[in-house]
Amino acid sequence: MLDTHAPKLAADRRAGQARSLVVELGEALERRGVMYCCQWKGSWKKHRWMMGEGDIDLLVERATEPQFTAVLEELGFRRATPPLGSRVAGMESCFGLDRATGRLIHVHVHYQLLTGGFWTTIYRLPFERALLDSTVHRNVFRTPAPEFELLVFAIRMVQRFRPRDVLGGQPGWLKKIQGELDALLKQAELHRLGDVLAQHLPTMDLAFVDECLASLRPGYSRWRRFALRLELHERLRAHAKTPPLTMKLSRLAWSILTLRGRLDWRRAPKKRLSHGGTVIALVGGDGAGKSTCVQELARWLGRELDVITAHLGRPPRSLFTLAVGALLKVRRRIFGEPGGADGTQFPGYVHCLRDVCTARDRYLLYLKARRFALAGGLALCERYPVPQNYELAGPRLDPFAPRLSRNVLGRLMLAAERRYYQHILAPDVLIVLAVDPETAVQRKTTEPADYVRHRNRVVRNVDWIGSGAHFVEAGRPLAQVVEDLKALIWAEL
Repeated sequence: MLDTHAPKLAADRRAGQARSLVVELGEALERRGVMYCCQWKGSWKKHRWMMGEGDIDLLVERATEPQFTAVLEELGFRRATPPLGSRVAGMESCFGLDRATGRLIHVHVHYQLLTGGFWTTIYRLPFERALLDSTVHRNVFRTPAPEFELLVFAIRMVQRFRPRDVLGGQPGWLKKIQGELDALLKQAELHRLGDVLAQHLPTMDLAFVDECLASLRPGYSRWRRFALRLELHERLRAHAKTPPLTMKLSRLAWSILTLRGRLDWRRAPKKRLSHGGTVIALVGGDGAGKSTCVQELARWLGRELDVITAHLGRPPRSLFTLAVGALLKVRRRIFGEPGGADGTQFPGYVHCLRDVCTARDRYLLYLKARRFALAGGLALCERYPVPQNYELAGPRLDPFAPRLSRNVLGRLMLAAERRYYQHILAPDVLIVLAVDPETAVQRKTTEPADYVRHRNRVVRNVDWIGSGAHFVEAGRPLAQVVEDLKALIWAEL
C-alpha cells in the first residue's frame, strides 16, 4: 500500500521560504573562514548567479580546501568531472540545487590562478596569494582589489584575440566588455598596479598592460592586437601550458569537416558526477505524468550533466523483434486475435515469442542505462520493471507456464523471459508517482477509463515495503511535482 503520510517536500520548503543557494554559499564561506575570492567579474554577474545562469568562478587557497569542502557538503553540492579531453589540473566543477529557483548552481573552483581553456593555451598567473590577501567582501562574495582584477582582466581579454580577427574585423565580444572595462579603470589605482607587476610578475610592465587595455577599445589596429597576443605569450611563456599537437589537429579537422560545428550530429559529452552515476526510475500508473516529469528532469539536469532517458515500457525494438511482430500480424490476419476476447486462453507460440523479444529489448535498454550510470552519467527511466510493477511492465508468460512446460520450445521461452527480468536489478533511486485513479482518467483520455483506473489501482494497492521507493503525490500541479522530484533526486545523487 502507498504511504499516505509521506512528507510533502515542496510544501515544507514553501512554508520555510527557501533562500538563495548563492547567498548561502557566500555566507558559509565567510563563516568557515575559507580564503577565497570570486575570480572573474565578481560584481558583474550577481543577477545571473541568482537566476542560476553562468558559472561562479572561485579561486580557493589550497590551505583552506578542507573548510571549503565542508561548505560544499553542508550545502549539498556535488562534484562533477568534465570529459577526459577537457580536464585541467587545479580546476573542478561543483553543482548545487538552488531551491529558491529550482536550478543548478555551477561553482567552477580554481586552486591555482589559471586563465585560458583546455583547447588553447593555459597560463598560471603566479600571484594567487597576493590576490587573495587583497580581497574584500562585496555583494555576495569576496573579490580582489581592482588593480588585480584589472590586470587579470587585461590578460584574459588579450588571450581571446585570434588570427582570424585580423581578417574578420573587430571581435564580436569587444563591445560587450566596455562597461566592465570602464568600471575597472575607474576603480583601479594604476600606480599600485605597477607595484604589483614589479613584485609578482616582472616579465610584464605597466606600459605593456596599458597597451593591452588600449587594444580592448574599438578602432585599435587589428594587426597590432594579434602582435600583442603573441607578445603576451612570450612574456608568460614560463607559466604556459599549451594543448597537445594532436588536440590542435583534431579540433582543426573537426572544425573543417563540420563547418565549425554546424554539421555536427554527435551528442556533445557533458560533465559527469565524480562519485559515480545513478539510475533513477519513475514508475506509476497511466496518467501519473511519468513521461512529462522525465522530460522536465532531463531538461533540468541535462543543462550541465550527462543525462539519458530510457522508456523501458517501450524499448527500441531489435530486428528480430520486428520480424516476430510482422509474423504475428500475419497470423492475426489469418487466424484472428490469439487467446480469445478476454486474453485468458493460450495465445500461441508466436505471441509468446514476441513477449520474450520484448523482455530482451527491455534488458538491452537496461544494460545501456546501467553502463551509462557506471561511467558517471544519470539515467532517467520510466516504466521500469520492478517486481511490484510487473503487472504493468514485467513477465507475461507465467500464466501459461503449465502449457509451455509441455515441450522444449515452451520451456526455453519461459526460462529466457524469466532470466531477462531477473537480470534487471532494482534502480539506484525508485520513485513512485501516485495519483488518484479518477484524476488519472481525466488526464489519460486516449485509453478506456476502466483500463486506466485498474492500472493506477495496481500501483496504489501493491506492497512497496522493502523496495526503498520514494512516493510523490502526482495529482498536484506539475510545477509542484517537479519541485519535489528535484529535491528528492538531488538528495539521493
